[in-house]
Amino acid sequence: MGPQRRMARSPRAWCAALLCCLTGPLAAQQLYWYDGALRRPLWAEPGVVADFSGDAREKSQVIRSSALSKTDLARQSPVFRDQAQGGGTRALPGGVLVRFKADSTEAQQAALVARHGLTVVRRIGDSGTSYLVGGPPGEASLTLANRLFESGDFEAASPNWWQPRRLK
Repeated sequence: MGPQRRMARSPRAWCAALLCCLTGPLAAQQLYWYDGALRRPLWAEPGVVADFSGDAREKSQVIRSSALSKTDLARQSPVFRDQAQGGGTRALPGGVLVRFKADSTEAQQAALVARHGLTVVRRIGDSGTSYLVGGPPGEASLTLANRLFESGDFEAASPNWWQPRRLK
């Protein structure tokens, strides 16, 4: 047998190979969140994490190199980027913002909280339908928010995003 020759791929073959890769395991890892009813794609920034283990005075300084931030993994979140907010960075310190349907009674809201195993942290605003519920930091908070919205039980459910302060 002669030496193996490398076959040249056509542009169409390269596109097919790339599509095959994108629809494989990586596609299952594509993250997203709901901004109201709009599903937004989300990407994790490589090499950095948001470390929420410091005290309240340090909350504006939480983005650190993932190689240096191994102190309290339970209080960390990947740093995400998406198309909302001009592609700015954001992270998940924990918790989910939920909005009950406007016609729901307090008893119905309490039943939904119990059914989903939620803990109400505080009410948001004066409407009586928006609350911050407890949740772990990081991707677990994202998963919880998506599960709550996709259940159809809530008008809205989105992660409790942290974003770096910006100078005006």
